Amino acid sequence: MRSRLALLAFAAWSACGLRLATAADPGTPAARADALVPALMAKHKVPGVAIVAIADRQIAWERYYGLRTAGQLAPVDATTRFEAASMTKPLGAHVALKLVEEGRLDLDLPLRAYLEKPYLDGEPQHLKITARMVLNHTTGFPNWRPGGWLKGGPLAVASEPGTKVSYSGEAFTYLQHVLEKITGEPFERTVERRVFAPLGMAQSSLTWTDAVAKAAAAGHNAEGKVPPARELFHRANSAYSLYCAPRDYARFLVELMRTDRSAPHSLSADTIAQMLTRATRVDGTPPPARQGGPPPGPAYYGLGWAIEESASGDRIRHGGSNGTGFRCYCEWYPARGTGLVIMTNAAGGAALWREVIAQIGEP
Repeated sequence: MRSRLALLAFAAWSACGLRLATAADPGTPAARADALVPALMAKHKVPGVAIVAIADRQIAWERYYGLRTAGQLAPVDATTRFEAASMTKPLGAHVALKLVEEGRLDLDLPLRAYLEKPYLDGEPQHLKITARMVLNHTTGFPNWRPGGWLKGGPLAVASEPGTKVSYSGEAFTYLQHVLEKITGEPFERTVERRVFAPLGMAQSSLTWTDAVAKAAAAGHNAEGKVPPARELFHRANSAYSLYCAPRDYARFLVELMRTDRSAPHSLSADTIAQMLTRATRVDGTPPPARQGGPPPGPAYYGLGWAIEESASGDRIRHGGSNGTGFRCYCEWYPARGTGLVIMTNAAGGAALWREVIAQIGEP
């Protein structure tokens, strides 16, 4: 009986989104999303999806579909907390670049210089790693050490730092250690003061809290089912531990696109330009394709973001994928002041957001 009620709630919620679209131009991105997403959720076994779009450098529309947890009644809505996964990394980049502006961090000074002792024992190559290498993914670190960062297993540098792309969460963890040394406070406190509070991101946290628990979506596997156990992040990690409502993340993108850079918490125009300068070419996973548009060109890392050409100017993007069952994506266009945040609560969400991006086009 409970499962049937959940299905009815899901159908009613999806239908509500479709009714909202009937009053809009059927050719708008919002209407196309309403026509596409429910079917894609069924196809890819994704219980819940949230989409927030930006136009004219402000939040323009948002859509919420499905359920926070399969088999339960709570719908995905504007308060639902998703795991943003690797979309946490741009927050770390933002804090680091702000400290560079303040003269407290040098992008090209080895991070070892900020610590009382080496971050790793018996690994001389890591002594060369700089903040710039972390932000453009050229440290030589693997994504994660065997067993994960919390277990503190051996971590080796696989390639000469600064010479080739090696996407790494471990590198951001190393940088976080340095940022905490510089600021004298936990990373989560720095982000709360410098990002969450000034941007009004009241539904964001880098750790699991009672407030997160009350509004959290559950992660789901490729079959759309909740795994028997879920890892909860009680320690902040700048590589993946952000819990947030999608609207909050859109606020962060809006901040990066503001033409007025004078607020104390804002990065300067010069810093934004440096952040979005191509540094290292990204190989491997192809950029998201757009139906009817030109094939995507090569992507590059700047400082904390991937950058690629598009018909509307540079597209800045980042994805997120946590083993707990969340797949998320965001992109923004500095020249146009547009952007998009998509968060899903299942492993099938990566295929879903790629299809959404392909079919609704650039925001």
